[in-house]
Amino acid sequence: MTGAPFFVLLALVTTQSSTVQEEPNEEPSSSGGASSVTTARLDEPAPPGARTGGEGFGFSAQLEVGALSFPSGTPGGGQDLFARVYPSLGLTKGETFVLRLGANLRLRVLDEEPKQKENDYGGYLRREDWDELSDAGQVVRMLRIGQEGRPVFLRVEPFVDETLGRGYLVNRYSNVLSPDYHPAGGTLTFVKGAVRAEVLASDVLAARIFAAEALLDIGRLASEEARRFDRYLLRLSAAHDAGKAGGEAPTMTLASVGGDVALYKGERLRTWALLGGGARFTEGYTPDFGGLLGLAMEGQTSSGTQLSVTLQGRKQGGRFRFGMFGPDYELGRFSGVGLSEVPLAEEVLTSGFSGYLELSVAQGGPDELMLLGSLAAQYFGFGRTDADVSVGFELPGARTRALARAVLTALGDRPRYSLGLEVRQRVFNHFYAWGSGGTVHFPQPDGQLVRGVTAGVGVGVDFQR
Repeated sequence: MTGAPFFVLLALVTTQSSTVQEEPNEEPSSSGGASSVTTARLDEPAPPGARTGGEGFGFSAQLEVGALSFPSGTPGGGQDLFARVYPSLGLTKGETFVLRLGANLRLRVLDEEPKQKENDYGGYLRREDWDELSDAGQVVRMLRIGQEGRPVFLRVEPFVDETLGRGYLVNRYSNVLSPDYHPAGGTLTFVKGAVRAEVLASDVLAARIFAAEALLDIGRLASEEARRFDRYLLRLSAAHDAGKAGGEAPTMTLASVGGDVALYKGERLRTWALLGGGARFTEGYTPDFGGLLGLAMEGQTSSGTQLSVTLQGRKQGGRFRFGMFGPDYELGRFSGVGLSEVPLAEEVLTSGFSGYLELSVAQGGPDELMLLGSLAAQYFGFGRTDADVSVGFELPGARTRALARAVLTALGDRPRYSLGLEVRQRVFNHFYAWGSGGTVHFPQPDGQLVRGVTAGVGVGVDFQR
């Protein structure tokens, strides 16, 4: 981890929540994401005793301070020591407006070789955190206007685990993986009758990843009977990376078409058959294509455990594969595997088949032990495995919580590991302690990745009313 505010790190684990109803909602929004149930997160809770809910305005304030050990980010560089200060102010209005502004300030205290302090702002504030326009985006920690399922929903915040539709192009993507690049991502969703459209920008201040998906509910279009809704879905999506921020990297342009057919819709269970195709368009090369067949299931057990499972068989290879904008992409765009290989955009895979599994589990609630887990893994027939694993728990009373994530790339080939852990313990109603640790990778001008480790501890105070 890079010392990012804890409320962002809490979004590492996403899983399925809420019961699956036999009759769908009035709008087809639930079918737009990776599953037809809404996404739940270990969101930052209000301090004990704070007023929550209501239709009026709400205010919040937060201040975290601590010590952070952080690499210099250069080949053979030392381990510097920083004082980390994170102030934040928030404003809410009912359930349809959230604004949270903050700044993750890393102040260099101990400067090991190579010396970098003289280049820092004021001789202390780490320059790499604020040296391009995109870094100004990190001030917007969260902006939400509207709600999921409403006709219009705008969301701007750091992306930790972002998926567009079923994830055929953008799947579990994170824009906070590179320690010197701090953008805010944004999504804008429109729902009108049988059509749901979502537009995504990985960086709202620069020319980076732009993606969009249009979803058509054929049953809703052809019939006014509610039992026909959310049964036959058509997905069209495209994504392009202009590569103009967070370091220069090759561009990529992808497109996909997919269909979901509901096999079973019950009170606690839904199953879908999946069919999809995708293509990569590269200047100077003929397009590369891929296809998939799959099965998706989401539901709730009698004990209240939420479960989502997706299985897919994929045909891909060459310069295209599904989910290329994935959890490791902000590193892979410089080195597809390992630390100093060709960029992902130039990587040519052996043509063949692969198997993909995605599993999410959530158990517990606000006043009991909460356990969350999420796994995505893809095995390629030539012996390579990619995986993204997140686990988390929260003890009853929400005073103790921990989250861990591991992104494993090219196991069995030239592997790369990104690991992170965050722990928080509330000591008093408005006072808590936090700790974090993990690996970091610093992209160099020549595309090489320099690996290091980071760890931090500190305390925080927060207030809501």
